[in-house]
Amino acid sequence: MIYKSVLTLLMFLFAVNLKSQSKVDVEFSPNISTYSIVEYLVAKEQGRLFYIDGKTDISYLPLADLANKEMEKYDNSKIIKAMQDYLKIAGQQQDLSYQALLKHNIFPATGFAFPIEENDIAKKEAGEKFAEQLREFYIERNLGKFFKDQSYFIEGAKNEVRKNIPASYMSKMEKYYGAKFLAYRFYVNPFDVLPYSEVFWHGNGPMFKSDKGQIANMISSAYVPLKKKNNLKDYTEFGFNHPETTNFLITHEFGHSFVNQYLGQYESKINQSNNLMSEAFIGKMDGQGYSYWPSCVGEHIVRTGEIRIALTNGNPQLAEKLRKQHIQENSFVLIPDFEKKMEEYENNRKKYKTFKEFVPELLTVLDETSVEKVREKLGLPNEKYQITLTLTVPENSGDVYITGNQSAIGSWNPQKIKLYKTNETTRQITFDTYPDLRFKLTKGSWQTEGIIDGIEEGKDVALSIDKNTSLNYTIKNWKQ
Repeated sequence: MIYKSVLTLLMFLFAVNLKSQSKVDVEFSPNISTYSIVEYLVAKEQGRLFYIDGKTDISYLPLADLANKEMEKYDNSKIIKAMQDYLKIAGQQQDLSYQALLKHNIFPATGFAFPIEENDIAKKEAGEKFAEQLREFYIERNLGKFFKDQSYFIEGAKNEVRKNIPASYMSKMEKYYGAKFLAYRFYVNPFDVLPYSEVFWHGNGPMFKSDKGQIANMISSAYVPLKKKNNLKDYTEFGFNHPETTNFLITHEFGHSFVNQYLGQYESKINQSNNLMSEAFIGKMDGQGYSYWPSCVGEHIVRTGEIRIALTNGNPQLAEKLRKQHIQENSFVLIPDFEKKMEEYENNRKKYKTFKEFVPELLTVLDETSVEKVREKLGLPNEKYQITLTLTVPENSGDVYITGNQSAIGSWNPQKIKLYKTNETTRQITFDTYPDLRFKLTKGSWQTEGIIDGIEEGKDVALSIDKNTSLNYTIKNWKQ
């Protein structure tokens, strides 16, 4: 994740003379760290948030643990509710949050140094509002002093990253993608909470434009658990001393800057194959935070780039390790198809001088696959069964819609497939489905989702179907 301690973002962004030989500036952002501290408060309140288990011991992350103990002195209900309200609008993706906080002037300063790039006005306004709420929380909890008091540990984390970035690595990435950025910023975030394992990581790679050029940013959690010590000054390791993970992260997160800047203009084309997500990938990607199809496609391409760059740099062992991790363990099963297509790019650099020129050809991979092929790659059955759903609803419910992980029921569009009204309190629909069926019921929007008897509020109806069958559910009431 990301950290900074400069007076304003503008002053920081153009301090280009601070670059190391690797071209990567390693920094700390109080804005992002404040966000991570609040994330953990919400996780504790709810029991879980994203990948964060709010009930477990986090002493293996010393700064996050210290911040949590510091926050326990206060009533944090106001900021917890603010984040919960914000996430209802922004969704479970953290991209908007990180972008907004990077573009905000460094706390405690107000305002944004750069505009937030978000087409959804409601999400954009929510991001701007929540950034201001975090700024106020930063002031109320005197986090400026808190971060300053932990400077020994933060500087230690930054130095671990600096020593593990290969000196010429960014030049190799620039050559591969045929593009350069004004600056590369690696923000360490020892306040980001991850589940315990021998090596873990969480990163994000927002890119944005300045008057002088594009800035490629990446935010990273710590990735090595630490043994608890009595005093922060006793630590000689800071959670970022793992060269292989550092190398992976800069390839992955900066890869997003090289790739994502060109995918936005093709979003409509990518969404034409959205049924691949709803009917095949959704069960595999939802828990990883890639349930939005353009994001899933972007992840496929960035991870393909990691493999191809490893091969270009003469490291086939790393390439094979990445294939196993991304394809077998994380289910990005279109990577072999994207790899085969990327070979055309690599072998025709006279024709395709930059990755930008090759993107339209690369996206033909989506045209050449199908739900059935992807489900087969994922080891999912391709049989289909007929479902007749009968729904009992409160009187005066009006139009009722079904949406879920099948194109026949709207592919998660809450106002596409309307149920037939048989009488005032009964609705019905018949459709075909793959065995792994998930759906919800609405009155035409997510704000009017139905609360189903026997189903936890907010959860999908999730079923494993093995024959043609009839389903009966009752809507207790509708969200207002």
